[in-house]
Amino acid sequence: MPTTYFFLQLLFFLIASLVCFTIPGTFFLNRIEKTNSWEKLVFGTTVGFVLFTLSSYLFLSLKAPYLIIPTVLITDLLFFKDFLSVVKKISFPAKKQIVIVSLLFLLGTLGQLALIAPSGTIRDGGLVFWGSNAHDASWHMALTNEINSGFPLQNPVFAGVKLTNYHYFSDIAPALFNKYLGLSPLDMYFRFFPLLYSVFFGATAYFLGKKLGKSFSAGAWTYFFTIFGGSFGYIVTLLQGRGIGGESLFWATQVQSSIVNPPQIISNFLVLTFLFLLTTFLVKPKLISGMVILLIVGSLATFKVYAAVPILAALGASSIWRIFKEHKFDLFGITLGAGAVAAVLYLPNTSSSTTFLIFQPWWFIRTMVVEPSRLNWLDLELRRQFYLDRGGIKSILRIIEYEGIAFLIFFFGNLGSRFLGLPQFLKTTRNFFSDSFSQTFSLIVLTSLILPLLFLQKGVAGNTAQFLQYFILLFGILAALSVSSLFSKIRSPILKTFLAVVIIALSVPTQLSQIVDLYKRNPFARISSFELEALAKIKNEFPEDAVILTPPYDKYVDLKTEIPDIWDWFDTSYVAAFSEKRTYLADIEQVDVMGYNYQERLAFQQKIFLEPSALTLASGLKERGITLLYFPQALRPKADFSDEYFEMVVEGKTISVWKVK
Repeated sequence: MPTTYFFLQLLFFLIASLVCFTIPGTFFLNRIEKTNSWEKLVFGTTVGFVLFTLSSYLFLSLKAPYLIIPTVLITDLLFFKDFLSVVKKISFPAKKQIVIVSLLFLLGTLGQLALIAPSGTIRDGGLVFWGSNAHDASWHMALTNEINSGFPLQNPVFAGVKLTNYHYFSDIAPALFNKYLGLSPLDMYFRFFPLLYSVFFGATAYFLGKKLGKSFSAGAWTYFFTIFGGSFGYIVTLLQGRGIGGESLFWATQVQSSIVNPPQIISNFLVLTFLFLLTTFLVKPKLISGMVILLIVGSLATFKVYAAVPILAALGASSIWRIFKEHKFDLFGITLGAGAVAAVLYLPNTSSSTTFLIFQPWWFIRTMVVEPSRLNWLDLELRRQFYLDRGGIKSILRIIEYEGIAFLIFFFGNLGSRFLGLPQFLKTTRNFFSDSFSQTFSLIVLTSLILPLLFLQKGVAGNTAQFLQYFILLFGILAALSVSSLFSKIRSPILKTFLAVVIIALSVPTQLSQIVDLYKRNPFARISSFELEALAKIKNEFPEDAVILTPPYDKYVDLKTEIPDIWDWFDTSYVAAFSEKRTYLADIEQVDVMGYNYQERLAFQQKIFLEPSALTLASGLKERGITLLYFPQALRPKADFSDEYFEMVVEGKTISVWKVK
């Protein structure tokens, strides 16, 4: 019965996605020339996803969410004829191509889902999570609760304060699917939307590569390098005697891992959609394709600002050159419009007083060289410092040599087998001043490589390595075009097979090792069945504006359990996510990244759990508007609870919840 129910929910989700995304988006793609039916359906769905998100955001902001469903249904009635005409024109390629594409998509999708789908399932009486999923899922589920509570949004882990400096567009569709369709938040986060994202990420890569390379081979290799391509980190870990691993050893998280980060994978397929639409626009500029590009680029900042920056910068520079060279203002108009949309969406949710980027050149390369978990090549760094201190021309040349070695390791290590795209990149740059697409493409590649070499992010320094995701993504396309072109010139089937096997063998170790490493160990964290019941009780019995105080995370507490309780594993947003109530202060890493001044709240949180007086404890909580005190027994406050000041809600061997009277 649970399995049947799961697949019925999945079917319902897919139908809802067709209704909300594919049918509306296909209407616009059907008006763009030089696209076939498959391209209209694939890119129509990604465009429809953006349009659904933007329109929903508008209605939510106007406090009229009740208009969302009627708008979707009316749109479908108006656009269904277009959708049907596209479906009727679907044609299928040769049987051999169908087999190859089906195999690629099956293995690629299953490989990506293996990184996320098993999390959020019940095992041995508890809800278990692998990898970073316990942290990231808790945060995104807490955000979906906020979206469903209505605008303006509060920070779910910093109660009473407006949500700023986080852009939550990736959470709007899941929130609404949960609210209006009753779909499980856990299934949507860990299984349903990841399935949709994986399929359309692969499909946008395949069709873009096929269009640019003008061949099935180019499309297939683009899918391969996008979904299966990994870094050369496994070479280092093998040499260090650590086995096959090192997926992000050179700092860049590989593209296939974006499945565990909803904003990242959405931005990936939106970047690919932008590039596909740009190729059609430049062939025959039309208002409708220009408007669609404008909305996609404009909304990128609210899905993933790390994608928006290189795209807007590249598009802006290319549009200015197009004015000077061809006296055409079309791209410039799109850039201005996209910038205006980005500003309207981005700025209201951003604190102007917060600076996120820190100028710190070469930090990623320097730490890559010296960190024990990465290259651990201290000798190279000591030599560099020696010549830096020594001075002189010869010393400068030595320093340049060492820095050059480190950069080349960083460059080729992150790219992995995608370095095969270098010939195609050089070919693209040769057309830099004569072709707007080549210019834009090259500038995105260069910008997304250069920015992380210069800047870090406040809070979590390594976050600017996310720029590299687009450098790697686009170089995968270049690698596919290079390999496809090479193979078209080789007549020997044996040589082709041999080269294909070598490329595959060089590419897949990090992807395979990531899956193996994840599941050869126990889940990283769990929420016990008793704690789930306690959180459900809070959800059902307390008002929406209730505020919960939890203990400060203590990294030195380790109960040495086989599967750590989530509160013992890391500081997360799980209480806010599963109780659907805001917490006074939790998930400090996330709070810090968003630029909140949390120190005073943290000091209070630490002090209150050491307070021996129940009266003082209760008074302090009341003054702060805190409704509930929630704590594991291992982190129990010092005070003895009294019926005079507190009312017991839940009391068990592992978790206690008390209401402040």
